[in-house]
Amino acid sequence: MKELLKSDKLIKIAFISGLAAIVLIFLSSFNTTDQKGVGNYGETELESRISQMLLAMEGVTSEPTVTIKLDKDGLTVLGVTVVCDDCKSAPVKEKVITAVSKALDVSAARICVTT
Repeated sequence: MKELLKSDKLIKIAFISGLAAIVLIFLSSFNTTDQKGVGNYGETELESRISQMLLAMEGVTSEPTVTIKLDKDGLTVLGVTVVCDDCKSAPVKEKVITAVSKALDVSAARICVTT
């Protein structure tokens, strides 16, 4: 055991391993992924994507206006407002609420749909 500890080879391996660990820790501080919002999207991009999704749904013929409010960290949806002329009928309104709820993983209570 003493011979193993005294060997230059073991000391070199330990030194190189230590340097590699330091370099990895240093490089991890340069994290380039920026969490802009839910699924790494900002409010504006989320609004556009949800609007396009709703426009593709059966029963929605005019482009809806979508407003999404995120928390200060941009990670949690606080509320969603959808203005859509086609949501005068209850079935379409219900489909819109369900779609937005599932897409953003938010409770239906946080979604307001109006015409």
